[in-house]
Amino acid sequence: MSISRICRSFLPLACSVAFSPVVFGQLTLSKEAVFDVGDPEFDDLQSPNINDGNGKNFKPKDWLEVEVKLQVQKLKDEPKDKYLDEIKVNWNVVVKGQDRKKYWIKKTVTYVNFPTDEEQYVSIYLSPNTLKRITGKDRASKSDLEAIGGEIEWNGAMVGFFNHGAKKGWWRDSLKGVEVTQKFPLLDKTQTPFAPLWYDRYAEVKPKNNR
Repeated sequence: MSISRICRSFLPLACSVAFSPVVFGQLTLSKEAVFDVGDPEFDDLQSPNINDGNGKNFKPKDWLEVEVKLQVQKLKDEPKDKYLDEIKVNWNVVVKGQDRKKYWIKKTVTYVNFPTDEEQYVSIYLSPNTLKRITGKDRASKSDLEAIGGEIEWNGAMVGFFNHGAKKGWWRDSLKGVEVTQKFPLLDKTQTPFAPLWYDRYAEVKPKNNR
């Protein structure tokens, strides 16, 4: 359930203009802003086969994409140009391994020029090699993911969160039997062959040389 639906149904006072902090267990939202956050959606995408005239043959492999829809719901002080300079999304993914282990992978992606008056999507990707190395499978599937969770951050405070497969806020706990690793990378859209595709659907990733 999205933050805005929770606010409308259960927390009308907490979501009023006063912007009191909203607390979900150990997750406390900002006093300055509320984002409407969709549930994580999953897709298996094959590497794009672009006809560039060179005639190189290859067999496209499966990537696993996770995307989340975001939209600014309320701001205490909205910018005149209706854009936020930056937001950050802190991603957490637990993948089930073929060795019966579970691997927790983390990544923070910074987005720029985020509009306050329209929805945008944010996404991360597991490459074909990462998927096969962990799971032993050639085909991507969301069933290989034990849990997804993350937080949207603006001005140093959390303005929304998303969750799948485990309790809300699981990523703030120490998980038994789960190995935290950066050996298997999560990739943002600019680090994939999908970088130029569906461009206006997705929030603009901050260039690496500006991070």
